[in-house]
Amino acid sequence: MARVLIVEDSKVVQQVLRHLLTQKFAREFIKHVDFAWNYEQAQELLEQHTYDLALVDMTLPDCASGDAARLTIEHNVASVILTSSMDESQRQQMLELGVVDYVIKDNRDSYLYAVRLLTQLLRNKGLPVLVADDSQLSRQVLKQLLQRQLYHVIEAEDGEQALAILREDTSIKLLLCDYAMPKMDGFELVRAVRNHRGRDDLAIIGISGAGNNGLSAKFIKYGANDFLTKPFMNEEFHCRVLQTVEQLHLIEQIKATAERDYLTGMFNRRYLQEHGRRLFAKDKHAVTVALIDADNFKQINDQYGHQAGDSALRQLAQRLQQHLDEHIVARFGGEEFAVLAHCHDSAQLQQQLENVNDSLRDEPIELADSTHTLSVSIGLAAMNHHDFDACLSAADKALYRAKAQGKCQLVCE
Repeated sequence: MARVLIVEDSKVVQQVLRHLLTQKFAREFIKHVDFAWNYEQAQELLEQHTYDLALVDMTLPDCASGDAARLTIEHNVASVILTSSMDESQRQQMLELGVVDYVIKDNRDSYLYAVRLLTQLLRNKGLPVLVADDSQLSRQVLKQLLQRQLYHVIEAEDGEQALAILREDTSIKLLLCDYAMPKMDGFELVRAVRNHRGRDDLAIIGISGAGNNGLSAKFIKYGANDFLTKPFMNEEFHCRVLQTVEQLHLIEQIKATAERDYLTGMFNRRYLQEHGRRLFAKDKHAVTVALIDADNFKQINDQYGHQAGDSALRQLAQRLQQHLDEHIVARFGGEEFAVLAHCHDSAQLQQQLENVNDSLRDEPIELADSTHTLSVSIGLAAMNHHDFDACLSAADKALYRAKAQGKCQLVCE
């Protein structure tokens, strides 16, 4: 979690920023926020603490314009400027200072943008970015701009080297590639990359010198997310990169929402079935499925209410994750859960599943002002089925037998 310094002499602006920083999207990344009213306070705080980011007013009452930002940058703090006005001389001054970006203070939305910019920069901190360009000077310029946005920059001298790096390092989420490169040009690189990494996994920004209006369209058609023409303004570069990576993050959020159960945060039935079918197609002899059902769960809802029932399901989900963290655990529906394991020996999985009931007996779940001893019935189906759905069906039959034989037990097909 990050520590942020905000240097601002307006009480109203400070109040607005304090409120926005309490929002969930900001609290996820920012742990400590220190406010300074003037240059002197900022200097004292910088001597006391190490900061990840600074949001700095361009003009303060006790220093010359830009001095506060110069101070934070001298302390190696990535800095975003707040300014109430902007002309070309001020813009050049900020670029020379080496700030990440600037925000013009003209309405409440500008402060929201500033806080979102801070969180986006912190989210990107240390994220690997690949720059592919045969010009060492161009690579250095791009590297410097990207490092201001807190990225970890990796360099490639040509398309072939870039492709090899991307195949080896799947953690890279952004590629900036020049068009004119030896061995493999930008179009060929984008086309080759898209054969194994889609737009929702890796963002690509194509770059080329001015003079060919068709390059941008070709880059996009081959699979790039965006395009920049050299020479470009620093602000344009920062905005394009931030927006491209943010779009990638939003896609990840949408996918996560589609794959997760809203109540427990576990994977949902859809994810389990899709992943199970893919896994089964690769190695059907190593797929083991267990279905788990909470015994007498209706009694909890009837006695304590549905809110307590939801709490019980969340606690049960946590207990399952605790004992089965190396496997995929999903909420299958209602009070039923599923486990998907990739293993050639199901004996260890059986023991882990049996430990769940031991845990529930030793540590009852908490409901309202009391505790409740919950148990589960488990049906296990291991391997040797013609498809994944047949494996699920076998686990369901085994679960039915566990219920019929007295509950609180595991039955293997």
